[in-house]
Amino acid sequence: MYRALTRWIGSQRWLLPAATLVGPVDRFLLRKFGRRITPFPTLLLTTVGRTSGQTFGAPLWYLQDGSDLTVIASNFGRGEPDWSRNLRVNSTCTVKIRRHTTAHRARLASDSEWEQYFARFADFYPTYRDYVARAGREVPIWVLASAGADGSS
Repeated sequence: MYRALTRWIGSQRWLLPAATLVGPVDRFLLRKFGRRITPFPTLLLTTVGRTSGQTFGAPLWYLQDGSDLTVIASNFGRGEPDWSRNLRVNSTCTVKIRRHTTAHRARLASDSEWEQYFARFADFYPTYRDYVARAGREVPIWVLASAGADGSS
């Protein structure tokens, strides 16, 4: 039932406008209180803008694999999101989960990792399959490794 519900919700025309409204609310709640609206595991990823040099926060669903976190740049099947393009230029980022913020270094998942991670993402939110099919582009999956005290991973 859960899978059918998430697939139905993900296919509705109102989802994208609703997500556009929920995103800023999630970003605010995560930044201020470490809480979110969505029932999925959500982190606040902060990247440095590739042209502006300013920091930007994006609330994202994630998977945890040991100490690594994994995020997918599906963007509802639209163009590559800014946060992903920022990571291509500068792989350092911060992650806030609940009230804890940590430094991370991002890397693109290898082809074999991509398949494994994507299967896991699609297990908890089947509509990711639709997003990837609709995107018409490579959909990056990023592995976020906790950075050491000296900033290296």
